[in-house]
Amino acid sequence: MAYVEKRGQSLRVVVRVRGKVEAQRTFPLEAVEEARKWGEEQEAALGVVGRGRGRKRESVAPCRTLQDAPEPKPAADLPSNATGYPLTLREALTRYLSEESPKKKGHEQEKGRIGSWLALPLADKRMVDITTVELVEWRQAEEQRRGCRGLPISPSTIRNKLAILSAIYQHARSEWAMPDLQNPVRGVKLPKNRKGRDVRLTTIQREELWKELRNPIRKPYLYYIARLAALTAMRQGELWQISCWECWDKANVIHLTDTKNGDNRDVPLSTEAVKVLREWWVEQGRPTAGPLFPDVVRPGTVVRSYQKVIRAIRKRNPTFPHITFHDLRHIAATDMSKKLSNVLELSAVTGHKSVQVLKRYYNPDAKELASKLG
Repeated sequence: MAYVEKRGQSLRVVVRVRGKVEAQRTFPLEAVEEARKWGEEQEAALGVVGRGRGRKRESVAPCRTLQDAPEPKPAADLPSNATGYPLTLREALTRYLSEESPKKKGHEQEKGRIGSWLALPLADKRMVDITTVELVEWRQAEEQRRGCRGLPISPSTIRNKLAILSAIYQHARSEWAMPDLQNPVRGVKLPKNRKGRDVRLTTIQREELWKELRNPIRKPYLYYIARLAALTAMRQGELWQISCWECWDKANVIHLTDTKNGDNRDVPLSTEAVKVLREWWVEQGRPTAGPLFPDVVRPGTVVRSYQKVIRAIRKRNPTFPHITFHDLRHIAATDMSKKLSNVLELSAVTGHKSVQVLKRYYNPDAKELASKLG
């Protein structure tokens, strides 16, 4: 059955057979007769007779049959933007990337997500012509796609890409004089997030990781940043911003003034963490000012270098777990939980505002829990 729906300042014709989209096309709002004719032609070509017993439409807009489509308005009654906004998605993505994204702490990550949208043919369409149906089809294709390691694309990756696209639509509505622009992302069902990663390293595996990080062919700072991440639960961006003078608080505390959630945070240091910091400080020539890791130009550099280390280890030892740099934060949270039984104390150290999120970082060993029960 063919349906027509009003989407912003355009008409969208969708032909479905047993709930599956077989054909779709966008027309100007005034081209009702043309839309009707095209829909009837597609029905005839597909052999569609009557209303099928298909699934509920995925579009958030109410649907009508072609016979109920609105009659064209007289030209004098049409709004000034009846033909739709001319801005293409590619132009919007590029503008947002240059004007708004650099203001965010996650600019590097956002840059990659925007780049993935720019690589699609969908980017050449006008924003007003992009529909929920097309984004649902994109999501379904992403769910079937496999990444560089041969693993399925994670739900969080898909959700993040849809989130930045939705943010651009909302920004265009409020800041780029496009108040009538409809956000097609709102009608897309987001994939469910996976369960929290069960991240653990045995003592032997940890030693293997630290040994490879100390390999002379690696960046000298890489070992110290990774060790501090596993000892303090600090994020990579927080480690990158530490200044030399911040490391030597008499109470062994690092003061962070620019965290991910925007709050200041004091990070207590264990004896081992202080030892690692001092070793790096001495190796650097005991500087008294400037960043602690001056060779790190941007956080993404650390992650890429760390990934090379993991690949080298797994090439020698395929059973070694794929531990990301952010997983070191999981490891730190689990290790700290053995010393800080109060969840409020633990969240104050890690910087999590929600206990629910903190639980995703806590990966206890069932045997250790059983021994505590007696």
